[in-house]
Amino acid sequence: MYKYGIVVIGYKNEAGVVRLLNALGKADYENEYIPLIISIDKSDDNNVIKEAQNFYWDFGDKHIMTFPKQMGLRNHVLHCGDYLNDYNLDAIVVFEDDMMPSRNFFSFVKACTEKYIEIDNIAGISLYTHCINFTTGDRFIPITCDGDNYFFQCPQSRGQVWFKKQWNEFREWYKSQGKLESEYLIPSAVTSWPDTSWLKYHIKYCIEKNKYFVYPYISYSTCFGDVGEHVKVQNNMLHVPLSNKHSKSFELIEFNGNALKYDAFFENQSLYRYCDVHKNDLLVDLYCDHTATNRRYLLTKKNLPYRVKGSWGGNMIPHELNIVYDIPGNDIFLYDLNNDGKLVYLPKKEVKKDKMECYFDILDRWMQMEESGHYIYEYFINNNWEHIAIYGKGKLGMHLYNKLKSTQVNVDYFIDKNTEGCKDDIKVIYPHDKIPEVDAVVITPVMEYETIKDILKNGGIKNVISMDSIISNDVGGI
Repeated sequence: MYKYGIVVIGYKNEAGVVRLLNALGKADYENEYIPLIISIDKSDDNNVIKEAQNFYWDFGDKHIMTFPKQMGLRNHVLHCGDYLNDYNLDAIVVFEDDMMPSRNFFSFVKACTEKYIEIDNIAGISLYTHCINFTTGDRFIPITCDGDNYFFQCPQSRGQVWFKKQWNEFREWYKSQGKLESEYLIPSAVTSWPDTSWLKYHIKYCIEKNKYFVYPYISYSTCFGDVGEHVKVQNNMLHVPLSNKHSKSFELIEFNGNALKYDAFFENQSLYRYCDVHKNDLLVDLYCDHTATNRRYLLTKKNLPYRVKGSWGGNMIPHELNIVYDIPGNDIFLYDLNNDGKLVYLPKKEVKKDKMECYFDILDRWMQMEESGHYIYEYFINNNWEHIAIYGKGKLGMHLYNKLKSTQVNVDYFIDKNTEGCKDDIKVIYPHDKIPEVDAVVITPVMEYETIKDILKNGGIKNVISMDSIISNDVGGI
């Protein structure tokens, strides 16, 4: 008999907290005693606290946790995981305030907990099912298997369950972690998330320690993408189909060598079986997001100058079915890198996007962000970046400068091949000259971001950020 609890994480999103609490109040808990912990970070109003106080919880004790000082998203979420110990619980279900669970979510939680809680390689349970690969923006559809679930090396932030033993092991590992730097074993989109992200550390932990989350095929939570600390514009792209299943029985697969598993790059780890290679010799890169590998064989959609060991078509959905069903074609390639275990760097995925379309999209999202009451300088303040440089003094660069010049964020100089001065006598530095130290450099020619970033990083600049990622609907996301 395991002891469960539910944690609601709140800050300023009053409407979201009310929506979430109402949904939790209508769920089926199978006559279990379920304490509800509503954890509210310090803000400049008490409306969320009042809603929490007024909410009636009929399934166990209700606890409202508040703090004398603002903890920030990352510290707050990590603190919420520690409620496992504070309240002597075996498992907690965690929802941030823009989430909503299905009415039968607890049946899935209970079944999975009883099945997997004693397995060390299971770090938790996801209630949310990704329909988009958040590292690349592509559609994600997992291949089906004989059960109601699969395993994914991707911790969750949109409705998840943490187990006490596994959570405490993560927290012990986390103590030794500093700033998360870019490395080829972690998706670059993840390492680029801002310092407020706790999830990127949990992802790194699962990769290093070979841990997985249990994922359902049909989601038991959905995300409203409300405007908040990371989301600057209301985003409906995070909504997913929600389970309306009434049955409390589930076909949960065994966690073993034959189980369906996806890695942190959203890649199927079972495809070696169809490629006639050993699993430890193969890197699967169908989303073309990997930047390097020391494995001999590479399965990818990229056109590369290596010996082709096999090839397949690319029309089936999900894309790995082309390999499973051995569809002939020249869309997916199995390369023999013949690298003797040495690291091979892989070219970036080609992005076929019109330049004008790209810049129009940035300006459009920028306007939407400001119309919703959020401003670009907040991104830099949240990252403690008060001195920046702007790469590119074209129209986009000048728009950024004009928006920042009356704020706490100082533009120390521009970087541009045209070194003639610009308005307000801001200094302009040639790209290959020595770049003075600043907190961050913002690249406005976003189509050339990767090339420019490499040049600046080699020159000693630590924080290089694309204008596109700052304006993104889900900066750091998660």
